[in-house]
Amino acid sequence: MSEPVRNTLAYLLREGKAEVTKPTEEMRKKALSILGDKEETGDSDVIATIFELKDVVIATDDRRLRNVCKNFGAKVTGTIGIIVDAVRHGTLTEEEGKELLKQLDSSGFRMNVSLYEKALALMREVSRI
Repeated sequence: MSEPVRNTLAYLLREGKAEVTKPTEEMRKKALSILGDKEETGDSDVIATIFELKDVVIATDDRRLRNVCKNFGAKVTGTIGIIVDAVRHGTLTEEEGKELLKQLDSSGFRMNVSLYEKALALMREVSRI
């Protein structure tokens, strides 16, 4: 996890805007079975949490996990979505959001030009409202 992502998550937890939950053993076993994994992983815990909670938003950039989550009806966002959403809700300014995008890009975060430009456009749009 990159420093900007770690800092954003720490802020959200500290402000009570996010929470950490631990799924039950029953749901963890169900998730392992669905994923075809033998050992528990963060992915299996995420899937187990979807089974237990309603109306959750899963934040992950892992393509496999994103697809499985969507198949089970969870809303999915990634690092870029979190940054844009933080600008939308006033947690970050547009300039802070742009700076985080630059930091992600320079840290080796996989982001194509189209996604980068779309994120900038969304941040510009919400900061005008």
